[in-house]
Amino acid sequence: MKLKAVLDRIFTDRQIIISTRGQLKYFRLGVPAQVMAMTVAVGFTSVFVYYMATESSQEQKLAIQTAKLIELQNKYNSASTDLALAQSKLSSTKIELDQQYARLEDVLADRKDIKDSLLAAKTGGNNKKKPEDRIRAIGESLVASNSRREQLELEVMQINKLLFQTAIQRDRAANDRIKTEQKLASTQSWLDLYASTKDEIYAELQETKKQFASLQFDRAEKISTENRLNSEISDLRSRISKISTENQDLIGRVYNHANESVLALKETITLTGLNPDKILGPDESLGQGGPFVGFRSTANLLQPELNYYEEAQRMEASLARWQSLQTILKHIPLARPVDVGYITSRYGKRKDPLTKRTAHHSGVDLSGPRNSSILATAPGKVTFVGRNGAYGIMVTIDHGRGFKTRYGHLKKALVKKGDVIDFRHKIGVMGSTGRSTGRHVHYEVIYEGKHRDPVKFFKAGKYAFKVTPKIQEAAN
Repeated sequence: MKLKAVLDRIFTDRQIIISTRGQLKYFRLGVPAQVMAMTVAVGFTSVFVYYMATESSQEQKLAIQTAKLIELQNKYNSASTDLALAQSKLSSTKIELDQQYARLEDVLADRKDIKDSLLAAKTGGNNKKKPEDRIRAIGESLVASNSRREQLELEVMQINKLLFQTAIQRDRAANDRIKTEQKLASTQSWLDLYASTKDEIYAELQETKKQFASLQFDRAEKISTENRLNSEISDLRSRISKISTENQDLIGRVYNHANESVLALKETITLTGLNPDKILGPDESLGQGGPFVGFRSTANLLQPELNYYEEAQRMEASLARWQSLQTILKHIPLARPVDVGYITSRYGKRKDPLTKRTAHHSGVDLSGPRNSSILATAPGKVTFVGRNGAYGIMVTIDHGRGFKTRYGHLKKALVKKGDVIDFRHKIGVMGSTGRSTGRHVHYEVIYEGKHRDPVKFFKAGKYAFKVTPKIQEAAN
């Protein structure tokens, strides 16, 4: 918990304010951006320290190997010096031994001469003067020669021993020299290996430094981009806030006009004697759908933005309702089938003009000038053209959404079955065909198979045409 409290205290939302020509710009530096920047900095620092430590360790190892190589070189030089000294001693000992051998040969030669003299003395004993003295002198000389020989033999033995030791030292020095040369070669190979490794490490370190500099540049560029985007976002929010504030009144007026238009259209449908909610029905509900997109939190939106979105959605819903009613209204026959004329017989209960008996009239009769044009009261498709018993020449138009109209007693029809016609399209000429007492048009309005009073539709049409300017104003 203490660590979390410390982190929360360090990494908090920060805002940088920059004043440029009297305008303040706000740059927001969020917690994720701070944590990412800190992580990148710590990572690059760790890599740099690691490579520096590795290079220092390699340099230390190289220094130790160099010291060992110098020590082995000194040992090699010392062994070479000892070998040269041993060889010099061996040469001196050999010379001295040769001298001793020469002395020994001289002694042996003297001994032989003494033996010859003794033999000569024994053979010629009486001819010599004082032989005892001479013999005594020869004996003394012989004893001295033996003593000298023994001394020379002892010296020869010592020289041989010294020579043997010198040979052993020479062999050891040679072995030491061979081992030293081997160690020197091994050390030289390690030294070469470390030198090449040092070059590779140095090259890798230089490449790492370049990458580190490149990453630092990228990081600075990303921070600059983030600051620029934050500035643009701040500007956009300011503009949206300004637009939403300026357009709130306009949206409210459009919404009110749309609602008024919807009410006017509903009133028009009500005047026909029909239920507008039934005509709209479930098929007129606003369609919804589209691919799934995750919900975006509105926590970062400004309150004016939220108000603007809510009011815009209300306005769009109202306009969609109005547009739906407008579409339905186009299918309802609200106009009169003649431009000039008057009603001669209304819808409902009446006296039959021929039998004078009470009967039900399924439409209205409208009389007018000769050859008056009969006009379509709404756009649709012609489904019947021809004679139909008491109706005489008749035209039936299907306007869609359950609405149909019939035009009877025509003098002639000007359309054919299957024609798609527009509002106020001329479909025939007023006449008196069929069961008729005079020139007129028998006009019927049928909704979902039931006859309706056309007069109510005429009244609704007058009301609709009266409120049309308001509807157009709402649409604009």
